[in-house]
Amino acid sequence: MRKTLIAFAFTAVASSALAQAPGGFTPPTFAGLDTDKNGSLSQAEVEKFVATIPAGGPNGPPNAAAVFGRWDANKDGSVSQAEFDARPRPQGGPGGGAPAPAR
Repeated sequence: MRKTLIAFAFTAVASSALAQAPGGFTPPTFAGLDTDKNGSLSQAEVEKFVATIPAGGPNGPPNAAAVFGRWDANKDGSVSQAEFDARPRPQGGPGGGAPAPAR
């Protein structure tokens, strides 16, 4: 029984570590951000997410309006699942930044 509990605890910790990106940041999911479950993200929902991003880094805290503007590719005032999936993301950082360099 004790070995089972230890194995379970180890698996849970390892899974949690793998789910997070470097620096302890867990990338958002569309479903997780769509708190009203209407199938699109409002500026308020994006702002709520941006407020959880650590303020560290060379550029200081992220600007929620700028993140929303980058994610809302067709500028209709909401972010669809397709826009969210295609959003520009910096390499190794939170969503919403400049596109990663081409390889």
